[in-house]
Amino acid sequence: MGVIKSFRGSKLLIKPQGFLDSQMASEIITPPDIQRIENNNIKYVSIDFSKIVSANMNAIRFLNDVFEDLFKKFNLESALFSPNKNVYNVLKNVDNLYFNIFENEHIEKIFFDEDYLEEKPIYLCCIEDEQNKNMLTYYLIKRGYKPKEIDCEDDGKDGIIIKNSIILKVANKVGAIVKNSIVYFFFDGFLDANLANMFDIEYFRRNLLIGFKVFVFDMNNVKGMNIHAVRFLKTLGIEAAEYGAFLAIVGLNKKNIQTTLIEDLNDMGYLFFANEEEIFNSQEYEDVINSNEVIYKRSKKITKEFVKLLPYFINSTISTVEMMTGVNSTKEAPKITEVNIDTSKKYVASSIGFYGDMDGMMILVLTEILTKKISQILLGEEYQNKEELNDLVSEFANIIAGTVKREIQKHDLRINITLPKVFDEMENLKNIVVNKKGVEVKFYFEKEEFYFYLVR
Repeated sequence: MGVIKSFRGSKLLIKPQGFLDSQMASEIITPPDIQRIENNNIKYVSIDFSKIVSANMNAIRFLNDVFEDLFKKFNLESALFSPNKNVYNVLKNVDNLYFNIFENEHIEKIFFDEDYLEEKPIYLCCIEDEQNKNMLTYYLIKRGYKPKEIDCEDDGKDGIIIKNSIILKVANKVGAIVKNSIVYFFFDGFLDANLANMFDIEYFRRNLLIGFKVFVFDMNNVKGMNIHAVRFLKTLGIEAAEYGAFLAIVGLNKKNIQTTLIEDLNDMGYLFFANEEEIFNSQEYEDVINSNEVIYKRSKKITKEFVKLLPYFINSTISTVEMMTGVNSTKEAPKITEVNIDTSKKYVASSIGFYGDMDGMMILVLTEILTKKISQILLGEEYQNKEELNDLVSEFANIIAGTVKREIQKHDLRINITLPKVFDEMENLKNIVVNKKGVEVKFYFEKEEFYFYLVR
């Protein structure tokens, strides 16, 4: 069996061919390769299976053991891509996967090539494993994409369809997605001191800052935790308490955890539920959803470096709205002012957090008439209910944020973005910007007002 290996930036790409048994599997990643992985600070190992005719389970288990060692020693992710149907059936039956599976090289590049940006829409089709679907969504969002779910491949002819890819359940990051104004985090394995490295705390903080109130920690796959993990979770509890947020742990098997650690989490405000249905039926959840408590948080200073980001946000916003409404805009001069939300008018708003080389929050405030014009473009008709309105504004804000992120990357700046938080009640938005100063730009699309804020 021949094996071609090439180091490309932070990725090692391996191309074997022929029949894969345990003896041949040992040639794919050798001890010298592992040494080069360490010396070159490699983040990903990808193996092209397009020329593997067949593979037995012993070979795949051998590779999985190697990938497990790489993951634990170097926090490195691995993937196999382009397997034929028979090999795919072998791969997906491996217990405790330590590698991802992608159906082709194009999809592998979307996930694992740091320099590649996909321009076409990305669709998730017919993925029955809910957790796998969530993990795929999480990875795509972290790469700056907004995947959509479809039920039929014909609905995704204009884009890239992901149908048979599998993301390993043991990942070097705690996965996170947003559904129905709730932020979900997915935990796996045994939680210890490494949890602080696996959890994106800045993403958590940005979601608190932009107004999310409910956070669900899915621990169905957690095998246990020690005092170091609990200390980190208590830190999150303290930050959530400052914003009046609700932290729910769902699916955790308490038998594997010391009683004192569970009590510590209880004392810090974590609530435990067997499943999501219990959460939604609880009085605590009802109370936090209906709460309109004002949250006073001191704003960070508006610096010159922060203001330099303004043109990227403004240009992306103008071009997006003009494209979707067919109306040219006019705007007033930007000004630094305290954010003042007029709750007497029929506005709808969205906030998006960003962090990385610069951190802050973008807020968009639109009139009802303007949202109806945008709805004609995104939905093909006016929205019919509050759920469609929220989806519309969320998608609109996400388009702008994605455009901003791509523009900023051209200038050697790197930011990550949260998913949008939508406010159809302006009082709720007002509560999270009390006493905050930011850069305000007021637009007019014909006679319709549109406010843009950049806040820290």
